[in-house]
Amino acid sequence: MTDTDAPSALPFGFAEHAPLTREGLEHLLAEPALGPLLDLTPVALVIVDPAERVCVFNASAERYFGLRREAVLGRAFQDLERDALLDLEAFLAGCERGRAAGVVTARSGSGSFNASRRRAGSEEPGDHFMLYFLVPSYAASATTKPAARPRAPALVMDPETARLAAKAAIAVSRKTSVLLLGATGVGKTTLARQIHDGSTRAERAFVHVNCGSIPETLFESELFGYERGAFTGALAAGKRGTIEQATGGTLFLDEIGEIPLPCQAKLLRFLEDGSIQAVGGAQGRRVDCAVIAATNRDLRAMVAAGTFRRDLYYRVSTFTIELPALGGGLDLDRVIDDQLARLNAGRSPALKLTPACHAMLATHEYEGNIRELRNVLEYLSIVVHETADVADLPRHLRERSAAPVEKTGALRGRVREFERRIIEETLAHCGSKREAARRLGIDVATLIRKARGD
Repeated sequence: MTDTDAPSALPFGFAEHAPLTREGLEHLLAEPALGPLLDLTPVALVIVDPAERVCVFNASAERYFGLRREAVLGRAFQDLERDALLDLEAFLAGCERGRAAGVVTARSGSGSFNASRRRAGSEEPGDHFMLYFLVPSYAASATTKPAARPRAPALVMDPETARLAAKAAIAVSRKTSVLLLGATGVGKTTLARQIHDGSTRAERAFVHVNCGSIPETLFESELFGYERGAFTGALAAGKRGTIEQATGGTLFLDEIGEIPLPCQAKLLRFLEDGSIQAVGGAQGRRVDCAVIAATNRDLRAMVAAGTFRRDLYYRVSTFTIELPALGGGLDLDRVIDDQLARLNAGRSPALKLTPACHAMLATHEYEGNIRELRNVLEYLSIVVHETADVADLPRHLRERSAAPVEKTGALRGRVREFERRIIEETLAHCGSKREAARRLGIDVATLIRKARGD
């Protein structure tokens, strides 16, 4: 490689070797390779330009501050102070008194960071950059980094739902409540986890609370915790509630429509000001966590009936996503392949489907949505060693395939059934929809429609 082919060198150096001047930093910031390089470091770096606007905000800064880079760059640094999940006030006050280092705490009080500030440029106002460095206090003396938690596979969604899910991750990063609506089995829990994993809270706890499984008499103590001696049978040391267990992370309130009406007022208070009060406790305390709620019930109808508080509804539904039923705009082939991959993650040998079996599953109407499909695949996983065929499917799916055509509109029904069986046979022979459609002289969309009997 010649000298002209070599990439330009980044002018890095240590402070004791050469002072970092304003001109030197401006030259460094102009390097295209700098941003990706800074994203590799576990140290959060924020650089503020002479106009007191954020010009660098690396990936670790996104994670620790709880803010997205695109929402920060170009904004005044004082806005960052206001919106961050970290309490910067004491550290910055120390900097103004001449201290270059200090400690920054999370607003929830659930973590601390070693912080420092450096100036690049002259002492004259408006003629220097400010560099802020933060590292978690647990990592300051650690020799190894904790292993990253494996993330769940993404849910198969239609384009619009996928777009909203990406926006919901931003909402969770900003502690904006998210509400997931949809019938039982459409994947609300999977999507809630996916939203959490896509947010800046991904490395913290994801606490799943099934509101429908908690007895009404225990709901308040389970959610908010209790102090010692709060009631007969209470643990001697008291107990942290599920809200506090989600500190710094995400609280997922599944089936929120099942929350008893007397507890809704206390939950509303937490959503409004972030404070909780344990059962039997004399003082409240603040908890920093985002909230995702989900339900298969019509909350608006419950509000009208007086069984769900109107103010709580508007508080939890700030950002709402309605998940379609299986088959409602979703590519069933992709969903089947996705669920099969999830099943095979813990199975050896991997379960396979013949083309005919796959086609049969893709034409079934799943009243139980993804959950019903998952049950069918788990059934096949038990009864088949490796490759499942149509004959291995549960009886209700096979009977649907062999069901006689209704007498009403018999000719049209028979034609549809004849076309469907020809398509299934061609799919079984070809192994792909594209090739089957080519051989039959129709497009793929028509093949899928006729395979379903439409």
